[in-house]
Amino acid sequence: MLLPRLPLAILTVAVVSAVATLAAPSARAEVAPALAAGPVKTFSIAAQPLGSALTELARQAGVQLLVKPSLVAGKAAPAVEGHMTTAQALAKLLAGSDLVPELQADTLTVKPAAPAPAAERTDDMLPVVTVAASNERMQLPTEKTRSYTIDSTTAGSKIALSPKETPQSVSVLSRAEMDDFHLNGVNDALQHVTGVTVDQYETDRTDFNSRGFQITNFQFDGVGLPLIYQSQYGDIEMALYDRVEVLRGADGLNAQTGNPSATVNLIRKRPTYQFQASGNVSYGSWNTKRVEADISGPLNAAGTVAGRLVAVHQDGHSYIDRYKPSKDVLYGVIEASVTPDTLVTLGYSYQRNRSPGAQWGGLPLLDADGRQMSYGVGTSLAPSWAYFNTEEQRAFAELSQQLGAGWKWKTSAVYNDITSTANIFYPLGSLNADGTSGFSSYTSWWKESNRQLVLDTNVSGKFDLFGRSHDLVVGANFSRSELSNPSREGDTDYSDVSYAQLLAGTFPKPVFNGDILYTHYLDVRRSLYASSRWNLSDRVKLLLGINYTQAGSSGDASGTSYAQQSSGSAPYVGLTVDLTPQVTAYTSFTKIFNPQYQLDINSSLLGPARGQSLEAGIKGAFLDNRLNASLAVYRIRQTNIATDAGLNLATQQEYYTAGNATSKGIEAEVSGRLTPDWNVSAGATLLRIVGDDGLSARTFIPRKAAHLSTTYRVPALERKLTVGSSVRWQSATRFELAGEGTARQNAYASVDFMMRYDVDRHFSITGNLNNAFNNKHFATLEYDRALYAAPLNGSVTLTWRY
Repeated sequence: MLLPRLPLAILTVAVVSAVATLAAPSARAEVAPALAAGPVKTFSIAAQPLGSALTELARQAGVQLLVKPSLVAGKAAPAVEGHMTTAQALAKLLAGSDLVPELQADTLTVKPAAPAPAAERTDDMLPVVTVAASNERMQLPTEKTRSYTIDSTTAGSKIALSPKETPQSVSVLSRAEMDDFHLNGVNDALQHVTGVTVDQYETDRTDFNSRGFQITNFQFDGVGLPLIYQSQYGDIEMALYDRVEVLRGADGLNAQTGNPSATVNLIRKRPTYQFQASGNVSYGSWNTKRVEADISGPLNAAGTVAGRLVAVHQDGHSYIDRYKPSKDVLYGVIEASVTPDTLVTLGYSYQRNRSPGAQWGGLPLLDADGRQMSYGVGTSLAPSWAYFNTEEQRAFAELSQQLGAGWKWKTSAVYNDITSTANIFYPLGSLNADGTSGFSSYTSWWKESNRQLVLDTNVSGKFDLFGRSHDLVVGANFSRSELSNPSREGDTDYSDVSYAQLLAGTFPKPVFNGDILYTHYLDVRRSLYASSRWNLSDRVKLLLGINYTQAGSSGDASGTSYAQQSSGSAPYVGLTVDLTPQVTAYTSFTKIFNPQYQLDINSSLLGPARGQSLEAGIKGAFLDNRLNASLAVYRIRQTNIATDAGLNLATQQEYYTAGNATSKGIEAEVSGRLTPDWNVSAGATLLRIVGDDGLSARTFIPRKAAHLSTTYRVPALERKLTVGSSVRWQSATRFELAGEGTARQNAYASVDFMMRYDVDRHFSITGNLNNAFNNKHFATLEYDRALYAAPLNGSVTLTWRY
């Protein structure tokens, strides 16, 4: 199914029309002086019926609620979001309701403005809602906080904890940082995350690595499947997302698989219950043009239904010869409070990437004599008729049901339809000593379709035992992923092609009339999981969890059938000890069970990877939790890891070998707000990866890396001017081809600058300069072919917000 391809003008009219239909309720209320005092908390309460809104406020504030149902029946409450005292939040909720709050100690009583009639029965009172006072915070969307850190995450356990309370390393890339540094694609975004290396080995295929191993777990709102063939095809547009949370280390509880690298969780933007809209237009290097619109608000007068629409168009040329990427993106989501305790969410996104002139394989690193090659930054060996196009359609539905007594049931259903099509040109061979020959052609028409279904349901809440309150999550997950991949070779395959012809991109387009090669696989997984957090004392918390997964894979690769069944469990243990109110020590251990569907050279499945991951460290939360810091050490041992070994010409598919590796390392990170005007995100990593022979493995991954992103809003200019910089440094890397040669890349740093001026509260102009010192380096040395990272480039963006 294809989305109708509306011209941008029509889409703009549709967005403007939608704006006209939305209404944003507003209310002002006085705060009684007696209630105005108190600690500032973070509240995030959707517009909904007043009774359920008061229940939610009590939960977030950590107080007991007493209110008669007759007082709140038929009344609605506006949305309340932001940092404020409990009394101020109450004033906003109760504005215009003829009710007043009475807050004494940890008990909140809601009364009518006039004395209640004596005839009213006391047994009409709602059951007392008890929420233990704690340091737990609700996480506001980062587009609201404009901070470089978060207050709360469910990464690793599905239990909402602060980063300091989570016994694993967690990094976040917030909406503010993405906006500041113009991070519109997932490759650019993840370069700003501690411990993640972005290995773009072709124009439209990228691998991601962390702690020495490949990241395959990509989730959307906590639900997802491993990447196809371990690589990301095409681009993921970041305008759809509020933030990216990256849990480093194994995540067997949340991700079905215990891949020990990291889990990348992209958190979608959600509807707001107060009207807001924004749009921006940008122009950048290589004639890159971009238009983006984002609109959100309530869809009914009661404020119980809200929607959001995001649209993006981008096109232009590139620093790479003959490569002209473009993309169109549309995202819509609706959220409805169908009852005071029931929230339903429906969403859909569509992204189409078009990439004429796409490279397949990149530039050969070594010549025929094993000497390292050098090229101009924009060199391409792909002809103009080559392309790599992708389309991603993602639909999701969520049901969240409050069960009472602090328990919640949540069910998610996800359906993805991901399609790639390509005309491939791959130059076989390497340059001879004469400097003119040594290459032959390989061409193919190629299509891949992957349909995924994921169902996840869980129940979460608190229970009391031995005089303390504890957390528990129990759930089940089902996934089905089916892939079909036909391809057909061209009629000019294996013919000689000169080096000059490759550089000019003039190799003629063939007729794709070869035999159709077909690959098909079906991967089905069923999982049960449980996660708990035991409150052993005021300072000591124990996290226990387990995931049990049954995985079945079957298929056919060019006539060779295969099938495999496997099952295993991934237990998890974590411990945190509060050394001071600001500093916590932690440790965690998990076993690795990672079903794999990769095939070897004989089209046989490799079987699951297994191993274990151990981590320990210290975390801190400072400046009223505005700044998070961590220091971690880890050790990972993994066996039977699928490692890409190249293209199997017999099947037209990548094939893999199995390997073992041990990774050890240290990671340090600081992120958040040093002052109200100064944001910072900084991190450093040091790691060692060896194989069973004790020698360095995966040498394309830098052993040392560091990054710093920071922005400062200048008070002297009425805080209208924001300046910032981002620096990323990595140590030397190399690619070794046994018996043929070695390609090396020295350590390098890439420096970016940004500047934004807020003309008024609606308009701003932002300038970004990337790779400001024009450092020339390869994007990765993962394979025997590569491409250069982008040289000096920049953009200017005009933004309007309402």
